[in-house]
Amino acid sequence: MQISVILSDYDGTLSATTFINPNNNIQNKEFTNSNYSITLELERILWEISSKITIGIISTKDFNFLHYRTRYANIISCMMSIETIIINHIKSNVCYKNNCVKKSILNIDSNFLQKNSQQLHHIFDKISSKFKDLSIDRKLTFKSNLLTGITIDWRHLDDWNSIKKEVEPYIMKIVNDEINKKSQYTLFLQKYATHPFIDIYSTVCSKEIAYENIREIVNESNINGLKNNNTIYFGDSENDNSAFRKADISIGIKSDENLIVNI
Repeated sequence: MQISVILSDYDGTLSATTFINPNNNIQNKEFTNSNYSITLELERILWEISSKITIGIISTKDFNFLHYRTRYANIISCMMSIETIIINHIKSNVCYKNNCVKKSILNIDSNFLQKNSQQLHHIFDKISSKFKDLSIDRKLTFKSNLLTGITIDWRHLDDWNSIKKEVEPYIMKIVNDEINKKSQYTLFLQKYATHPFIDIYSTVCSKEIAYENIREIVNESNINGLKNNNTIYFGDSENDNSAFRKADISIGIKSDENLIVNI
């Protein structure tokens, strides 16, 4: 089977899982390899592949985070489908005024995102005030710089289960009772059974939606001149499962690093 598209998660799949902190967002400055990026050898291989077939990244992160870490990609789906970025390859370590961006596509109505951006700011303030030891990462849209998601993270702390039992009910109460029950602009809460973090987004989003968006764009634009749509998908998280079912070949990486291969 000839593969024409490779889609992959970034954090936890191509790269070691990152700890969320302000230094993870790197803009308009030289980016060097670190614990938060892929190995130089893997990056070299991905650059070589991307000149022949389409490489797409599907991530919960925003473009601010992914920009310098995924320069080899042809297309990036940020925040699990909320925003899609089509890339012009630039191999320089410096991207002047984001000139690698060929096209940015906001997949959700901007007025809707504007309304819920205010709600997310409110949640950010409440959580950061109550839980001062947690790391809270803000996810912003590329053009309008709207707050579109937040990740509340406690992987850097001890006793994950105890923290989860305290933090999750509090967040659920704010999102469900204080906001979603009273507003037409509802937020989307993404919990995880085993991961030590929780995500809140302006709208429903998923890696399955991101997968479909990228496939549609690739089919319409004929990136790299390939007509067939055979796709391989690499992922590692709980919410990848529905995207796996869509792929012609899918590879899931479990926490014990064994591979599940579906063909």
